[in-house]
Formats: sequence, structure tokens, C-alpha cells
Amino acid sequence: MAYFDNNSTTKPLAEVLVAMQNASAKNWANPSSPHRSGCHVRALIERAREEIAQTLNVEPKQLTFTSGATESNNAVLSYIAKSQDGGCGNILLSSIEHPSILETAQFHFSEKIRTVRINSDGVVQIEELIELMDQEVPGLVALMAVHNETGVVQPWQEVAQVCRDRGVWFHCDATQWIGKLDPAGLNSCSSFSFSAHKFGGPKGVGVLVSNEPVSWVKGGGQESETRGGTENFPGIEGMRVAWMHHCSTGYSFDLAESWRDAFEERMNHQFTHLKIIGGKAKRLWNTSLLCLPEFNNLEWVSRLDRLGHVVSNGSACSTARDQPSTLSGAIGLNASESRRLVRISASQATTEEDWQSLG
Repeated sequence: MAYFDNNSTTKPLAEVLVAMQNASAKNWANPSSPHRSGCHVRALIERAREEIAQTLNVEPKQLTFTSGATESNNAVLSYIAKSQDGGCGNILLSSIEHPSILETAQFHFSEKIRTVRINSDGVVQIEELIELMDQEVPGLVALMAVHNETGVVQPWQEVAQVCRDRGVWFHCDATQWIGKLDPAGLNSCSSFSFSAHKFGGPKGVGVLVSNEPVSWVKGGGQESETRGGTENFPGIEGMRVAWMHHCSTGYSFDLAESWRDAFEERMNHQFTHLKIIGGKAKRLWNTSLLCLPEFNNLEWVSRLDRLGHVVSNGSACSTARDQPSTLSGAIGLNASESRRLVRISASQATTEEDWQSLG
């Protein structure tokens, strides 16, 4: 089977499964308990925090373990809404953010949301963002590092600088960046989030990195009083192992990108009127979003599945609700085109032969 749905979730690394099994079997005590077993688990959690923080060039105290990027994104928006006590004039978001940003923003800020448009390649227009900031300074700017469907890289570094210059909180959803591209520079954001299962770690665990404490779950003193509840040590340990593995492998993917490009060239020869969404923009080396000229995308997913190729019809979060994501309208696709989108996303384990067998 050739698995091409890695932007949704990745296969856990073998060493991650071993680490989690060992953590569950040997270090199952409550890390908040005062006895030696509990203190030992607490020490292992702090080791994970320190090792991950070091690779991201942030302080350990800035790093909070969460259930994933969705929770982390919710936490930041909730914190901004509460800390500004309704005094936040507005917040500024891209029109293609993940639902954990867009829907949470709608819940907390409603009419105070302003959105920045994207161009036909799916790239946020930074000139428009700066113009909107100059018109009215926002209480928060949020922009994902990479779009989960197109793989298009967004100008988050430039936005981070603009926000720093104006003293504005900038939150970056780095879920698709971490594990695929070099994390250097993410510490320039006021806060950023990611999930372990996007880079060979377990589901249900992630990280929020923030320049100041973001407190949102009450009922316990865990995570320095920011997130109450007993920590998921097996998940944290699995994430640590997966992350350290990726840090040791480096971030050179020119060859993998060439396999993707060759695949798209073959597709262009096989299908007339094929659209490669974001094909002219800077993209992740692993992602190809195709608007095929015929047949519903679910038909393509089903047919390819029977042939041993796992692909997706787009964002897993949108698929779960049986509705299109915000991307389609933002880039000008009509309803028919939206139903013909097929997302292909590889991993470091994907081979040239896998790409060739797919197309």
C-alpha cells in the first residue's frame, strides 16, 4: 500500500511505539504524586520539555504540552479574548485558517474579525495585511505557516516581523511546518502550535509555545498552572522520540520534491484541463492538490484505495463534516471544482516508486 495522506496523519515510527509501550508499562505513576515513582515520571516529562524546547530555541517554561494544535489554537484565542476583557478592537486572520482558528475566533470575537484575502495560488497577501493593520491595530494576528490542503507556504516570517514592530500578538499554526521544514525562526512568533501525529508521533498530544503563560484549563496545578489535568506521559514520550528522530535526519528534501514534480508532470500529460492548486507558489515538498477534470473526488479516493493507494479529498477536519473547506471559495473554485479536489501528501518514507505507481 502506498500511503499518501500524511498531511492528515502519519504512521507512528517504530521507536515511538516502543517508547510509548515502555512508558505505559514502567512509568505509569501519576506525575503529580509526591512519591518516588511519581517524581520520576515528572522528571521524564521535564526532560521531554527541555529537549524539545532546546531544538526550538525557546525556554522550557514557554512550552506547554496539549492534546494537539486544535486545543492549542483554541487556548490562544480564548486567552486573548479573556485577557483583553472585551477591549480588543479586532483580530486579523487569513481567510484560509484551520477551523480551530476560524470557528474559535467566531465564538469569541464574532463581528470583531477581519480577514486577509489570498491570491489565486493560495498565498496570503501581506501588503493587504499590513494595510489592514495600519488602518486599525489588531489585538491578535493569526496565520498558519503552511496550508494543510495545498502545501503552500505562507509568509509567516514577514508577518511575525510586522507584528513585532507594532507590538501585536502573532500566533502561528505550525502544524504542517513542524516535521517537514526547518523550525528555525518559529521562536519569533508570540506563540505557535503543532501536533505530534504529523511527524511520526502519537495522536492526542501536541505543543503550545508561547512568550507568556496562556492559562485555559482549570482544576489542577499541572503545566505550571496553565493546563489542569494529569499529563499524558506515554504520549509526551512518544512525541519526544519522534521529534528527536526528525531533528537528527535534517531537512533536505530536494529529491523528494523532484519526485512530486515529476508526478505532477505525468498528470498534466494524462489529463486535459487539470489544475494543480498552488502549483506556481512555494509549497511543501510533499504535497500536491489536484483539481481533476472529471468524477467526484470521493470516487477517486475509493478507486485508488482499491488499487492500494491512499489519498484524500482534502482536509480531514472538513471531510469529517462532509463540507468544503474555506480554501475553495477563497481561491475562486466553483462548487463542481470543489468536489473534484484530491490531495496527495507524502512522508519521508515515501519512495520514488510510490510516486510512480500512483501516476
